[in-house]
Amino acid sequence: MQTKWIHDRIVDVFRKERKDRIVDVFRKERKMEKSLIQSNYLSADMSLLFNLESSIDSVLAATMYKLCQFVSSERSSIFLFDTLKQQLISFSSLDLEKGEVRISKLSGVTGWVFEHRQPAIANDAYDDSRFYDGVDEMTGFYTRNLICAPLIDHKGCCLGTLQSVNKKSGDFITEDLEFLNLTAGLVAVAIKNNRLFNEIKTTNGSVIYFV
Repeated sequence: MQTKWIHDRIVDVFRKERKDRIVDVFRKERKMEKSLIQSNYLSADMSLLFNLESSIDSVLAATMYKLCQFVSSERSSIFLFDTLKQQLISFSSLDLEKGEVRISKLSGVTGWVFEHRQPAIANDAYDDSRFYDGVDEMTGFYTRNLICAPLIDHKGCCLGTLQSVNKKSGDFITEDLEFLNLTAGLVAVAIKNNRLFNEIKTTNGSVIYFV
């Protein structure tokens, strides 16, 4: 009798574990499917923006707004690398003026991402050794958490970084970083195209549309 009871308990445990594994796999598949759908929507929205015949400032401002919506963050910004001063400089943001913030290319999570050319999540900013609180002191803003990705062009050059700050609820997750990376790739293309556009326009003195 006791042997049958033990057998039944073992069977119940295996059934529960199997059920839990199936549910877990199903949830992961649904999560991946949702992430893929959202990524496609984001890519389509961003592509439309980058095909507009408008200024780079307008395009990037719209991109920062879209990014905040998709990852549910308070602020997003682009920092570009100044080769002469070896600094990362605020270029486009919903709250910072162009050139308002300048930091060393080695400072903060932004500097780490720029140097290593790898995206990063810092869900407890002030407890992260890479974080630089000087920007918060300068702007009066308090950073709880952030995600950051490098802006790498088609030649493999890192133009700067893209970051999104303060998730409105909870922590940033891997899917948020994937969205950021996707947007960073599009932003790098837009910035590189704009630079080429300005070079050609200056050289030829002709009107060329931004693409």
